[in-house]
Amino acid sequence: MKKQFGVIGLGKFGTAVALSLESLGYPVLAIDNDESVIDSIKDKVSFAEIVDATNPEALEETGIKNCDTVIIAVGDVESSVLIALILEELGIHHIIAKANSHIHGRVLRKIGVKEVVFPEEDMGVRIANRITSANILDYIEITPEVDLLEYKVIHKDLIGKTLAELALRNKFGVTVIAIRRGEDVIVSPGAQEKLLDGDVIFIIGRTEDLVAFKEAFEK
Repeated sequence: MKKQFGVIGLGKFGTAVALSLESLGYPVLAIDNDESVIDSIKDKVSFAEIVDATNPEALEETGIKNCDTVIIAVGDVESSVLIALILEELGIHHIIAKANSHIHGRVLRKIGVKEVVFPEEDMGVRIANRITSANILDYIEITPEVDLLEYKVIHKDLIGKTLAELALRNKFGVTVIAIRRGEDVIVSPGAQEKLLDGDVIFIIGRTEDLVAFKEAFEK
């Protein structure tokens, strides 16, 4: 049986999460207190409810307890904290909450929310990394310390070299986990795999190590 997700708060972030989960084939219970918002999404998700999520009884009546994971995408600090507490009381322990600031995030963690996301900050980091290098196609935070870099091979010191010759793990502490070459994807490429002009490599490593890699091949 597929996991079911709940998304509370259907602003840009919440709506994007809800629609993305549905597109991946997961049933979503979308909740917002704005009727017009629910009307705009109700035909695109499995379930949609107009509810004030800070009301414990009303929230429980939506069937939220059937969800394996609930994403709180409410921007208001007081409301998001209250909703998190209600979800905990309802027995939902896998909660992901959006925070608008680090103070907001600290409060959420203090009350037991183990996974807090900062969508605006994360997007800012991704944009900053992309616009500072023509080679970077995307930059994704995996954990606060580890990132994934999607990087286009156009530097002369990369083209025509095997992964063994480049020794990126020894020099920078980063690992190439895949190579996209045209329509093909090489997963877990071997040490003798040679990089070609225009390849896209997917590199994972600590943030500071990826920065060192990026700087080394932009000189």
